Amino acid sequence: MPRRLVRHAALRGGLLLCAMLAGGCGNDRAPSTGQPLARLDARVVLPADTFDGEGPVGAALDTTVNGRTLPLASVPVQGFSSLIAQGNELLALQDNGLGTLANSADFPLRWYRLQPDWANGTVTVMGTVELRDPDHLLPFALGGTGHLRRERRLSGADLDPEAMVAMDDGTFWLADEFGPSLVHVGADGVVLDKPAHVAVPAALRVFARGSPYLRTPDHPDFRDLRDDASRRDLANLPRSGGIEGLARSNDGTLLYAAIEKGMLDDTDAARRVILEFDPVRRNATGRAWFYRATAAGVSLSSLEADGTGGLLVLERDATEGRQAAIKRIYRVVPGRTEADGFLAKTLVCDLLSITDDRGLTRRQRGTLGLGERFSLPHVTPECLLVLDASTLVVAVDNNYPFSAGRRAGKPDDNEIVRLRLDVPLHEAGAAVAAAPADRTSR
Repeated sequence: MPRRLVRHAALRGGLLLCAMLAGGCGNDRAPSTGQPLARLDARVVLPADTFDGEGPVGAALDTTVNGRTLPLASVPVQGFSSLIAQGNELLALQDNGLGTLANSADFPLRWYRLQPDWANGTVTVMGTVELRDPDHLLPFALGGTGHLRRERRLSGADLDPEAMVAMDDGTFWLADEFGPSLVHVGADGVVLDKPAHVAVPAALRVFARGSPYLRTPDHPDFRDLRDDASRRDLANLPRSGGIEGLARSNDGTLLYAAIEKGMLDDTDAARRVILEFDPVRRNATGRAWFYRATAAGVSLSSLEADGTGGLLVLERDATEGRQAAIKRIYRVVPGRTEADGFLAKTLVCDLLSITDDRGLTRRQRGTLGLGERFSLPHVTPECLLVLDASTLVVAVDNNYPFSAGRRAGKPDDNEIVRLRLDVPLHEAGAAVAAAPADRTSR
């Protein structure tokens, strides 16, 4: 996920320049690249400066960003990368912390229990579950600092959890972007099995650099290498380019994993892959489908089953604020492809063009995307949850304190919105029934 300080400094500089040239940029919203296909039904906000647990965190960083100085004295509640509904609560998975393996060794990995108050627009943190490996199942030395490593608590130097699905037995599968790999954990956050590696689809092995598995520069096999250039040479995926989305089939017998970015040597820079995984056998089924991103630099940031045989894919570019251009949700059906072999996709919602006809938000000077034409101009809308055929929940990974998409120079809050679709999911695109399975080996 895009949290390198240099890039965010450049983004903030551009936004501040816009503010000076346009007299503060007023109440302008982020530009829309699609048509309003959804209405804002509710919105809850957890303030950016929300903390849970003692620090320090971010000791590897010595800087001030958006008015916040690192290291931080407490653990910020931030970085939501996946949502699961549990009764009236939401489970919100946190990613690796401060954005990279190198700077997050003191950031504990966890998920939060959240209680959204949709009527009043607030969120309460009800509890946390921390990830742990007491049985030494992870095949590498833990990289956390001090007490985290001693207590076998996982840190942002061990895994980068980017998605989570609940299984019928009460356990969870997590998508780790570092490997990438899939990690099976219990309801108490304890690792249950060794991570499952992700095999390279047969049709893409020519781009695999000799490896049978997908590997980013942060793969555990490379962590003892002193030279990062050697890690990059051996990897076949870019850093922060592994599994970003994970969904389960209706009956729970299959999982689907979305690879965020394309393989480094792939001649088609817009090609992404969605793979099928068998959680019982703990390996890929051999079925995978090509997905064409809207542009070469666009990432797949979330994947969710729609309950009718389709998958929802959240696409995002790497920009925020006024520069934000692509934050969209598409629907695909595994096996339903275009003539070129890529999955046929239908636009479900443009997150930069949402109608707030109920007046749930108000335009504010210096703030983007509030008011009648609501938008999520954040760099990483990252959590996608289907409540029913016409209702979605989307949450933002606020990258605290680095991202400032809503207000230039101020850290983004944790925002969770409930959207009502103009067209129900089962009517989006062609009928779902009896779509033939298709493989990437074509």
